[in-house]
Amino acid sequence: MPVEIKGLSFGYYPEKTVLNGIDVTCRDHRITGIIGPNGCGKTTLLKVMAGYLHPGAGTVLYDGNDIGGIRPADLARLRAVVEQGIECPFAFPVYDYVMLGRIAYRKSFRPTTEEDHRIVLDALRDTNALRFQDRKVTELSGGELQRVMIAKALAQKPKYLLLDEPTSHLDIRHQLDLMELLSRLSKEITVICILHEMNLAATWCDDIVLTQGGRIVSSGDADRVLSAHAIEEVFDVLAIRQKLPEAGRYQFSFSLPAADRDRKRCRVHVISGEGRGRIVFSTLASAGYEVSAGVLNNGDQDYDTAALMEIDLVSAPPFSAIGPDETTELYRLCDEADVIVLVAVNVGKGNYPNIEAAASFLGTKPVIFFNPDKNLKKLDHTDGRATALYDKIVGQAPEVSDIDGLFGELERVCRPGG
Repeated sequence: MPVEIKGLSFGYYPEKTVLNGIDVTCRDHRITGIIGPNGCGKTTLLKVMAGYLHPGAGTVLYDGNDIGGIRPADLARLRAVVEQGIECPFAFPVYDYVMLGRIAYRKSFRPTTEEDHRIVLDALRDTNALRFQDRKVTELSGGELQRVMIAKALAQKPKYLLLDEPTSHLDIRHQLDLMELLSRLSKEITVICILHEMNLAATWCDDIVLTQGGRIVSSGDADRVLSAHAIEEVFDVLAIRQKLPEAGRYQFSFSLPAADRDRKRCRVHVISGEGRGRIVFSTLASAGYEVSAGVLNNGDQDYDTAALMEIDLVSAPPFSAIGPDETTELYRLCDEADVIVLVAVNVGKGNYPNIEAAASFLGTKPVIFFNPDKNLKKLDHTDGRATALYDKIVGQAPEVSDIDGLFGELERVCRPGG
């Protein structure tokens, strides 16, 4: 059964509420990542879920049972907790330290059983920590100690594993190793963890609980919750979301909002294709410009990038010519834009309406021609019509050959009075 949190509120003092009205369900056999800005109550939420803190209102349910009514020994068998920054003051051998996880199953002064030893060895093996079972815990690296702490938690044979920032202070390889371990464990137990590394959460978590100011902003399937817009709103950053084909999951790149973000929220419509607009989309969005795109054929590299970045987009079916409906949408987006950026691409009958639309706005709206190639004739597959139109655009619009030049022109035309 899932872990259910209903109407949960908590405060360390009557006048200081840390959690307010929390309602969330952590589903079985999945990794649920809890993310949010520093100080938003993530660790407090995990401690209430663990039973370390008692809520002022609401309930935490394990297997349908209120945590407040579960005996401590039974709770220790039901859920295990790996806290952040745990330091062991004694030089326990790793094996003995992991054996501490069996305390919940042993009566006072009873010796360890054969089953205890089997479970400890299984936990060490599952966490790839068996090779240093005889070493002292005080001699372990951060990544090794994290694995041993998880092994100790697994020795409790829990149904639910709670972790507070398990990847903190680990290098990239150890972070990936740890998340791969949690992914394997989630096939048999439910994993709930606090994460700060957004791309680890996007890659490895099945579900996300997005928090802010002691409240739940959104929860559920990771791909749905972790939208660029949601991340921007919660963390006050500019976020670009793209899908990695080899991973099949989303990844983010981030930048700080421009100091003059109000001026930079200039809307730019990009007309491109053949993958030549990808760098324009990503750099403009990173700089804080609102970007729209099209017309792009579904399946074009530019289409894939624009769709993954959640850019306002007008598209046409694969390998088809731009039709009347797409042309109408194209003109609407161009009309709504403050600036039109035309990227030099191969032009045939099918996409000729794209550059025709850009040319139609000459003199009425800023148009910038982004042309890294310079050789326009080789791009013409319309018996000279495209070359003539390109020449007209070059004669009336600024032409730039790189991103720096593009930014320079955008700064000029987007500046008040520019």
